[in-house]
Amino acid sequence: MKEPLITVGILSGKEIEFSFPETFVSSDKIESAGDQKAVYKEGKIYWEGNLYDEISFSPQLSNSAFFELKNVTIGINFHWERKEPQRFKGTLKLIIEEKKLTAINIIPIEDYLTSVISSEMSATASLELLKAHAVISRSWLLNKIEERENEKLRMKNEKLKVRNDKVFQMKTDSAAHSSYPIPHSSFIKWYDHEAHTHFDVCADDHCQRYQGITRTSTSEVTEAVFSTRGEVLMFENHICDARFSKCCGGV
Repeated sequence: MKEPLITVGILSGKEIEFSFPETFVSSDKIESAGDQKAVYKEGKIYWEGNLYDEISFSPQLSNSAFFELKNVTIGINFHWERKEPQRFKGTLKLIIEEKKLTAINIIPIEDYLTSVISSEMSATASLELLKAHAVISRSWLLNKIEERENEKLRMKNEKLKVRNDKVFQMKTDSAAHSSYPIPHSSFIKWYDHEAHTHFDVCADDHCQRYQGITRTSTSEVTEAVFSTRGEVLMFENHICDARFSKCCGGV
């Protein structure tokens, strides 16, 4: 089975500064390297003299290539909140959200987990703890993706049902020469007020702390992710929502 790619929201702003130490290629085939800046302008992404609805940048040659984002906020709403430059492997995608730009990292799930474990826990923790955390983090993430896909399918089926009901009602009205109105149909859905709609997870404590390759990893972290590759917690044929907290409150 091919390893899934996930989308991680990193930061938002009216302008986003980033750099490519090696050559990256944009989605419209423009090669670029060095310092870059994208700006929100006229409801579009303004970069290198052009306007885009969205744009992505992928490494041209090396799988080990990385990009750097400037002024990434970590510890949002915590007393130690601060900004720092962070480095990421994979693809950089820029989109528009609420009259701002959002930077998204597209990354294979196992590479993502290597960073999560190093960022959430100490990369020097025991191997067994790191393996348990890898399974928990993978389960939580895939549960969110599974829920989202199931919800998309449910909404699609509901829309199809309503459309078919209306067609049936119109045919019935026509056959009976009746003028009674089609019953009003409505959808009711509860949304988590902090749910993300344009990417799978964010990079801060709201979801799982993800700081790319900024934080030093260890061979134990790599082994923990590799040795549990693809393992998740299951219950009744569904991946568990294995959300966790690393703060014990002194207990």
